Amino acid sequence: MAPKHVYWLADGAGKDVGDTRATVMKDWIVSQGNAELIIYGGDIYNEGKASEFDRFGAQMRNDVTLFCETPGNHDWKTTKTSPVTGTVPFAYEAFWSTRPSRQPIDVTKKGGARYEHAIDINGWRFVFLDTGICEDRPWPMGDANRRDWLRQKLTEVPGRAKIICAHHSRVSCGKHGNNDRVDELWRTLFDNSGTPLAALTMGGHDHNVNIYSPRPKDKPHKNTVPFSQGIHLVVNGAGGRSFDALLKDKPGDFAKLADQYCVTEIELVNANTAKIRTWAFGTTPKSTVAPKSDQVRELIIDV
Repeated sequence: MAPKHVYWLADGAGKDVGDTRATVMKDWIVSQGNAELIIYGGDIYNEGKASEFDRFGAQMRNDVTLFCETPGNHDWKTTKTSPVTGTVPFAYEAFWSTRPSRQPIDVTKKGGARYEHAIDINGWRFVFLDTGICEDRPWPMGDANRRDWLRQKLTEVPGRAKIICAHHSRVSCGKHGNNDRVDELWRTLFDNSGTPLAALTMGGHDHNVNIYSPRPKDKPHKNTVPFSQGIHLVVNGAGGRSFDALLKDKPGDFAKLADQYCVTEIELVNANTAKIRTWAFGTTPKSTVAPKSDQVRELIIDV
């Protein structure tokens, strides 16, 4: 089984014409020649308007065939409501429904459930969740079917080789800090006895990088536990918009970085091992400058 590579980029595109920070990082990902999937971890700035999504498309060189996006709170700032769709971020849905990509839209569902899906790669399952509106209502936003769907995706495939991708991380450090409004999501990642069903969560929202040692079902922002009892968290919202200093709550106890734009690479070595590397591009990313991987420790997960 040959390794497969997945890349994460978040919180960096859409607002400013001519802003190339996210473009440089996307170009670098493509230049590696090994991307199986590119995850945009949410937030097209600032208001989720169609014009901003068009700029995002241009910043991604008008090629999002390898992309999917976990919606962020900024993506949800422009909405519409109908009996068929429920309330949805209409520019987000219009963008991803009209361009070839890896982002499905389940038209049989309503609201954010339309964008939640799973992709299996090299023995690992990636589960994508929409937490974009959780600043107004906690996930699953009054729809218990979304919690049941998540639990099904976690248990229908044996083992812990599962990575949860959502814009808001349960544990985080920066301007926003820890997110109690996704606590039910976090708790769904464990069985009734507190045994973890996944290995890792990926998030953005805070514009920095924080990597956390395994955290338990209860009070994850306070307690570190062995991997057999907890789940690692990686936060990378350093995709080009701005930087958040390590202002609130505890920063990553495994690794942290708050002053460089970054891409996260997930190398799926085999069905049992994943290596997570953070590539730092400095404060003014340029295509001629090679990123550095020694700014943040490599996280190796064996399930």
